[in-house]
Amino acid sequence: MSVISANMITSTSSDKPTHTQNTSHATGVDRPVFVVGTARSGLTPLMDLIAYHKDLAWPSQYNKRFPNRHSISILSRIVDLPLFNSRLKYRKFVPTHDESYPFWNQLFYGWSAPFRDLVADDVTPTIKRKFLHAVSEVIRFSGKKRFIAEYSGWSRIGFLNAIFPDARFIHIVRDGRAVANSYTNVHWWHGWRGVYGWRWGVPPEPYLAKLEEYGYSFLALAAIHWKMLINNILYTSASLGDERVMLVRYEEMVKDPQAMAAACLEFMGLDSDDKRFRKHLSTVKIVDANHKTFRIAPWKDNVTAKQLEMLNDLLGDELRRLEYPVGEAGPSPLPNADKQYARLGV
Repeated sequence: MSVISANMITSTSSDKPTHTQNTSHATGVDRPVFVVGTARSGLTPLMDLIAYHKDLAWPSQYNKRFPNRHSISILSRIVDLPLFNSRLKYRKFVPTHDESYPFWNQLFYGWSAPFRDLVADDVTPTIKRKFLHAVSEVIRFSGKKRFIAEYSGWSRIGFLNAIFPDARFIHIVRDGRAVANSYTNVHWWHGWRGVYGWRWGVPPEPYLAKLEEYGYSFLALAAIHWKMLINNILYTSASLGDERVMLVRYEEMVKDPQAMAAACLEFMGLDSDDKRFRKHLSTVKIVDANHKTFRIAPWKDNVTAKQLEMLNDLLGDELRRLEYPVGEAGPSPLPNADKQYARLGV
């Protein structure tokens, strides 16, 4: 199994969060874990694998529905009952992990849909207190020791690092060509509005030039979308080191889910050899959406040879960096727009 460290991407910019020593005694929240990735990259199945560990608390769909009522997290204790260590825990009304954007938005209004990445300078003393209090309350009412949460889009790593200096980040990546294909097969993708109408800010000039070259193809725009976000996450996580950032590939997770779950728990400092957790893993169903139809056709069956050539051209640098195979001819690299984009956080 291949587990790639996020510090494989290097930079010297002072805009990135800096590594700090363990300070859980100061915050009252011990090494919270944040699982981040672009949308359509496998956040949900990864959380299905790891979030049900006996020591982990998480925001649920009920925190989303009642974002100011942290005591609602007591409902999450239901899944600790032996009856629910089965497929029953996936029933509709049973508490489950959730990105729960209303929960985070009531702590910081710009959390869910900022036009740029959230950075340390966005954190005020009041915001820091609110985040620490809310997370500690979810932990307390859930009856757990640690906290885990998922979110997609911008990295928000600089922002969270300023609040939780000992936080751990698990970054899940998926082949950008698969993600681009997925974006163009969902109604909620903001790319349908174009670069002046979506919420991700206007891409750098080299990216815009590529979009014009490809006739403003929606598939090209979806690739640019992934390129922007993946560079942002890799860039902002690069300085934190192996102790605090783990980068895993979707393709490795679907190949051996249990091994990936064990690797993630080891990274988090949690016991993976727990009888209850081992039973939980047997209840998780993981579908390899790169090779099997899961709501939409696998990406390789859904793009033409010309479209694949375009995707390789746009994403070749990132795909190779993340150890994905690209055609022998290889793409023409874009100018250093990725570092410019990540540095600005837009």
